[in-house]
Amino acid sequence: MVTLTVAVIVYGRYRFLDEAVKSIAFQTRQPDNVVVFTDNGGLVRKILEKYGVKAEIYQEPHLSLPATYARIGEVAGTEYVLPLEDDDVFKPNKLEAVEKYCKGYPLIKHAADFIDEESRPINVLDNQPANSLVITRENVWSHHLSYPYHAWPSTFAIKTALLRKYKEDLFKLKLHADFAIFTLALLEGEILYVPYRLIYYRIGSGHSQLTTCESLSKLVCTWNKYAYDDYILWKTINDKHIKKLVLKTYMTHMLLVYLLNSIYECPFTYKADYFHLLSTITRYSMNCFPHLGLVPMKRVGLALLSPVLGKKLAANIFKNSICKKLNIGAVSVGRYNRSWRWLVWTADVYQSEDSLPIS
Repeated sequence: MVTLTVAVIVYGRYRFLDEAVKSIAFQTRQPDNVVVFTDNGGLVRKILEKYGVKAEIYQEPHLSLPATYARIGEVAGTEYVLPLEDDDVFKPNKLEAVEKYCKGYPLIKHAADFIDEESRPINVLDNQPANSLVITRENVWSHHLSYPYHAWPSTFAIKTALLRKYKEDLFKLKLHADFAIFTLALLEGEILYVPYRLIYYRIGSGHSQLTTCESLSKLVCTWNKYAYDDYILWKTINDKHIKKLVLKTYMTHMLLVYLLNSIYECPFTYKADYFHLLSTITRYSMNCFPHLGLVPMKRVGLALLSPVLGKKLAANIFKNSICKKLNIGAVSVGRYNRSWRWLVWTADVYQSEDSLPIS
């Protein structure tokens, strides 16, 4: 039998932790181990005891999110790790269902249902693939054009050996853990996607979700860390197929922060000057043709004209276009062409020329 660790990461937000822990307690197949990384061990312990969940608690708030996954790899004494973000909820059969597919794949990814901040179901045309799929280095580009398979860590089952092998690489990164794990898993072998909806993914509570114009400042700070991580991954990974995917993701985040950093302040700022912008656009054009439109050309044009317009004016033009579309309330989301009645933009969904700036 495959051994499984549930790994909960909870820092600075505890409102939803009760539901998350309860969903562990009521699994039809109990985990072999539970680990929790937190900045409030006392509160976490009380909730764990409430539901009779035995867990190892690690209070290490200084770690970045990718570094936390590296530490999980160190302490998990099982074959696979199943992350559970503090605001998400496992369905009762999550572990029982996933266990069947833990047959050596470095990463298994499954589908999800959606809930809001009040745990009410959200019905959206989310375009999650309906069939199982094996993702390889050779086909990842074509599949990733239609759906962001790297998103939502709570839908992952990660081979613990992967986290241990790439410990040093994960410690170098700041935030973009799910994308890093996805790309590193491809270096190790094939990724399995299964269409079963085994968790409730919460929309509206995360750091990578744009729900109002006022939340844009928070998301810009997220994008700065993503851009840094994407660049590190691009420099680290040698496989040409994966490198192409990383370059597209980096191009997206780099453009966003290049345009918006002049009007938003963040604790960490990714530095990208005009020369770097030009070299990245050139590299992207050479490597990603004929899919240049995956990064909106209007955004590229605005960035290229920023020395003439002035960076602050270019940034405000871009910001106003975002806020205007948010105020409209329903726009197509990227290549999926879906309209969400409950307007939420996640930072890990691709975009079209007319959609909002999301990664």
